[in-house]
Amino acid sequence: MKSNILWVEIPVSNFTRAVTFYEKVLETKLDVRTVFDKPMAFFKKEDIGIKGSLVEVENYSGGNGVKLIFHADILHSAVQRVKDNGGQVVSLPTLLRQKNKNGETIIGTNLIDNQVGYYTELKDSEGNNFYLYSHS
Repeated sequence: MKSNILWVEIPVSNFTRAVTFYEKVLETKLDVRTVFDKPMAFFKKEDIGIKGSLVEVENYSGGNGVKLIFHADILHSAVQRVKDNGGQVVSLPTLLRQKNKNGETIIGTNLIDNQVGYYTELKDSEGNNFYLYSHS
């Protein structure tokens, strides 16, 4: 059975310390990049079994936890199902963008699955935040 968990994002308060921690604990090298003007350190699926990243969050004190990003075949249909079943839309579907080495915003393949994609933040029926990602 195919897993619907597509990406894991771990918020951190001290980026350098967190990168060192995960590299040592998992015995791997993280790929450090700047995305959306934030430093991010990416896990490789072949190293830990799922793609994901560490992302520095200003004034983060723990407790908000890991962000789960699930795949949806058709994003607007999945968002409607969330609303129909007691969930809420936190952010409208947004095209993932990156910045090139010159600082210019580009639309290109993203680091989740090397394709162009959209994401949206939602709340489940219990108030937990999660994300959906889709190519459409």
